[in-house]
Amino acid sequence: MTDLLITGGTVITMDGARRVIPDGAVLVAGGRIQAVGPRAELPAEAAQVIDARGKVVMPGLIDAHGHAGHGLIKTMGSGDSQAWFNACGQVYTHASPPSFWRAEARLAALERLMFGITTGVSVLGGGDCIMRVDAPEHGAAHCEGVASIGIRDVMAVGHTRPPFPKAYDGAGVTAAQQYAVMAALFRDWHGRGRQALCTMMPVFRDDHARRAEIAEQGAAMLRLAAEHDAMFHQDGHRGGSIALAREFGLLSPRAFLSHCTDLSDADIAACAESGAHVVHNPSAIAAVRGFCPVVRLLEAGVNVVLGSDATAPDRSSDMFRHMFMARRYAQRAAADDNLLPPGRVLEMCTVDAARALNMPDIGALEVGKRADIITVDMTAPHMAPANMPVWRVVCFASGADVRDVVVDGQILMRERVVPHLDVLAVAAEAERETEAMLAASGLAHMVQEDAGWGRIRRV
Repeated sequence: MTDLLITGGTVITMDGARRVIPDGAVLVAGGRIQAVGPRAELPAEAAQVIDARGKVVMPGLIDAHGHAGHGLIKTMGSGDSQAWFNACGQVYTHASPPSFWRAEARLAALERLMFGITTGVSVLGGGDCIMRVDAPEHGAAHCEGVASIGIRDVMAVGHTRPPFPKAYDGAGVTAAQQYAVMAALFRDWHGRGRQALCTMMPVFRDDHARRAEIAEQGAAMLRLAAEHDAMFHQDGHRGGSIALAREFGLLSPRAFLSHCTDLSDADIAACAESGAHVVHNPSAIAAVRGFCPVVRLLEAGVNVVLGSDATAPDRSSDMFRHMFMARRYAQRAAADDNLLPPGRVLEMCTVDAARALNMPDIGALEVGKRADIITVDMTAPHMAPANMPVWRVVCFASGADVRDVVVDGQILMRERVVPHLDVLAVAAEAERETEAMLAASGLAHMVQEDAGWGRIRRV
């Protein structure tokens, strides 16, 4: 008997033919997809059966850029971006023990799971590349936390921005010490279960006095990635910086770059010629302060995928929300509502994202691929009438409409129940660690809410 049968739903396969099967089924055995087709043509029995009538069955979503740590600081500052970035620097270097990273990882991974994200990238820190790479225990705690939830994770680790040493908990940490921590994390966690790692480094812009130091930093990160057959990531590219990254030899099909706003012609050409992938974060603050030219990148042949940049400071990891935002973002800029039809943005967080992360065996419901599958409820009032399933999933659904989540053939959520977890306990653990972090950092005043009643601009 087959391990799992998901039957009776509308199957959006994302396969090469982009088949949509109205009364379809997916058969799973050994963690991989064995058959996809009309329900009448597949077996009617399995060890486990999910009745998908009234649901869409589709590949698990992929969030190609998010931040570990942010889940416990996401509300701080009441929208003051600079104060929030400063808090990142304080918390991630002086007020975040391993227990913080474990609790945050569990909370963020659970959020992703319940939103139908089966694979996510998690930068181990944030702000301006403030990495928690002074000791391996912090990254290990993140990996342990995500593993307890069960989704796939790509933890990005890299050097902080020069100069060195960097102060962590009152001690100076050199670039060599950071590299040793990263090497230990790769050795212990890359390819272990559903955990992968990638390397990263800060985006170089105009710090020419440190050019040689930055070049060596980039070379070190590429060597570490190559040693483990891993990807290379950078966060926060904007006008001119991608062309500079090419000068440093950082661009290749194994590189994926986030934000990418206000790009020059040379930047776009650098991506297209190198095969580097772009992660568009349409709901991020960077997308307000600059413009990501998604349509021009796509027309140039660049693989553009979606990321949430979550979970802070004002957005969740709900990829349905970010798909909708990506469409409106491009349409408003060009005053053209024909841009980025729903199927195109769905590709950007399934098959195209799998390609960007070099994970060819996920992202579509095809025979032989890993069984990462979600179902989406199509019976709620906001999802009626029952036609045009791709349009409804992208334009009307939210993460709260996800009902079932399967990773590697394992049912992690069924009818919004996560059977292997006490969801309330995960949230309670996160609350305790947040309170401890606020006390240790002296930043409790940053969670005194200023809602902005009656004002049109934050003061």
